[in-house]
Amino acid sequence: MPPPVPAGRILRRATGDPPSRIMAETEKKEGAGSEPADDNMKRKRGSELVVPICYGTCSYWLGKKADEYHSHKWTVYLREPTNGDLSHVISKVVFNLHPSFKEPVRTLEKPPYEVTETGWGEFEIGITVHFAPDCGEKSIYLLAPLKLHHEAEPGAPKPEKKDLKRPVVKEKYEELVFHEPDEDFLKRVKAHKMKPAPVSPSGLTAVLGKRDDRDELLKIATARKVVAERTAVLKAQIDALT
Repeated sequence: MPPPVPAGRILRRATGDPPSRIMAETEKKEGAGSEPADDNMKRKRGSELVVPICYGTCSYWLGKKADEYHSHKWTVYLREPTNGDLSHVISKVVFNLHPSFKEPVRTLEKPPYEVTETGWGEFEIGITVHFAPDCGEKSIYLLAPLKLHHEAEPGAPKPEKKDLKRPVVKEKYEELVFHEPDEDFLKRVKAHKMKPAPVSPSGLTAVLGKRDDRDELLKIATARKVVAERTAVLKAQIDALT
């Protein structure tokens, strides 16, 4: 059984992972998590606040416009799965691009949280998420691998030219779980009526559409629970025989 989660830790619950297996994330990269959590808050004991997010990259081959150093146009982003406005929870998002880019650190204080550039190479992009002041929690650090090419299955035929025009999307769904959050913050967020985020200037909103993995997550969690229960029964039977 995992140790109890201390108050004030933000968990990242990835698709398919049971809550008990998720570790808290406050990595010390590019200042992530450098601001201390406010321990003087009045926390709501025994409660959790779940905020789903999606983050990743979307890239296009530039075709005839491509050159040696600018073969693709790409966008790195963080969004709410149904394209809602997350500014009631997030104060700013910092994207850390490859140092070869001009102004590689990009800070966005309002949605859409995205950066669009052109280039030729793949690399990992750091994303630091800072929360609203009344949240009182540390920032978290995410990594989004930039993908420019479609991943072909082993033995699959070489992609046709028409396939190269399709966007390459590398997106991850996660749930930020605020464990025993501040009472006022919890009350404010729960009372908030979600509004649509501003339309993406890059056209990302139309490409990605809405995503909601909660039903799938529930099915996976239920299946894991059944497997764990059956495993426990079998283990008890084996122990009885030995």
